[in-house]
Amino acid sequence: MASEHALLSADGLCKNFVSGDSVVHALRDVSFEIYPGEFIVVLGPSGSGKSTMLNIIGGIEGPSAGTVKYDGQDLSAMNSTELCTYRRKHVGFVFQFYNLMPGLSAYENVELAAELSTDPLDAKALIEKVGLAERAAHFPSEMSGGQQQRVAIARALAKNPDILLCDEPTGALDSTTGNEILRLLCDFNREYKKTVILITHNRDIACIADRIFYFKDGSLERITVNADVDQTRERFF
Repeated sequence: MASEHALLSADGLCKNFVSGDSVVHALRDVSFEIYPGEFIVVLGPSGSGKSTMLNIIGGIEGPSAGTVKYDGQDLSAMNSTELCTYRRKHVGFVFQFYNLMPGLSAYENVELAAELSTDPLDAKALIEKVGLAERAAHFPSEMSGGQQQRVAIARALAKNPDILLCDEPTGALDSTTGNEILRLLCDFNREYKKTVILITHNRDIACIADRIFYFKDGSLERITVNADVDQTRERFF
């Protein structure tokens, strides 16, 4: 992939938080490149810097030092309006706790996201893709956790982002339902050529990734390549 243009890159990324008289180093000199259509799993224990990195990539937080670039553009150089445009056009978020609009149906949650995009995917088709055509008119309170997460994924994809950022998307689900969500993410990764970055503390999930980033104590310790990802995905599912 060295000859391919990186979609995302970080160089010397640091993030510090002040807590009383002490400084917490959430990220320490992190550098990487991520390419279009890759499925990246970010592994590490709680407090290792995974979510902080995801928030910086998503334009939610800024770094204390270093740079993150999207398609060659430095996020730190963007003003608030430009960052808002970046998040709206290029980034989809999937969190552990769904965050659906409770007063909207499954379809309406997805349609709302599509309406905010200049180049959306079809909301009805996405609801069908995630297997909820018969539940499209149901409200979040009428759906299981797995169904709500399917809606959340469809909603994230509705605005047709380049990057899907997933923060422990199976953390609140049982293993069977969690694997269904992971299969869905893999299918969308391959079908729509979306770059997926999924953070987790579950090492079993690593086999579905093209590459695995291992974090510990704010540092990116190593990156491994899964050369047989199609075969390992088949065995996993």
